[in-house]
Amino acid sequence: MQPWSKDRADELLSRGYWFGALPRAMKQSILDRGEIREFKSGAAVYRLGDPVDGMYAVLDGDLRAYVQGDEGERILLRLFGPRTWFGEFHLLDGYPTRTFEASTASHSSAFFLPKEAYDAIADEHPENYRHFVKLNCIHVRFLVRIAVEARSNAPRRTARTLIRIAKMHGQAVEGTVEIGVNVNQSELASLVGVSRQYMNELISAWNDQGLINWKGNGRPVVFVDKLKTLLTPLDDWMNDSESWV
Repeated sequence: MQPWSKDRADELLSRGYWFGALPRAMKQSILDRGEIREFKSGAAVYRLGDPVDGMYAVLDGDLRAYVQGDEGERILLRLFGPRTWFGEFHLLDGYPTRTFEASTASHSSAFFLPKEAYDAIADEHPENYRHFVKLNCIHVRFLVRIAVEARSNAPRRTARTLIRIAKMHGQAVEGTVEIGVNVNQSELASLVGVSRQYMNELISAWNDQGLINWKGNGRPVVFVDKLKTLLTPLDDWMNDSESWV
């Protein structure tokens, strides 16, 4: 695997929804003051309650967000794809501790901007601060969409989730998209908010209907165009230039 350098990180992140639109001077400040971090599979990037020490951007690998449920159970909240920024949410208001966990399901690489560097860049120019606010606004819009989608039926929520994962981690294979990370049906059920039994039954039905090809412990292959027939005009935002992964 080719090692990550700041130049290579710049090239990748500049194709992303936020970093690519920044003024060159601000981008350079972020690159100069940040660092590349590598994580082994199963490592905690940060844990619930840890001090807020900075923000991250995914370069490669399988990074995921978890929260605690009512009974203290660990709930898979979201997958982060390459070019996704995360962890900046509390930097804006100075909240002291993490409110969710970020960890890896494979060897992963990320660009890290420490809190001190974030504060210094935000203080350099009012426009810099507005760009950090814009990043938070992008994420708030994403969360609003998820809240709205939570009122949809379970098959439609599942289709949206699989399409998002395919966008983040998919590889085109003969008219289909093979998801390039290990996601089991229990994890998909957690993302969608249904029971494992329901998800197993839905996946079995979709295998029979030719919407997906997902059997045993193999990685799912999804027929994205067929899954999109389950969507509604609400999902037109997925095609906007602003990425949501």
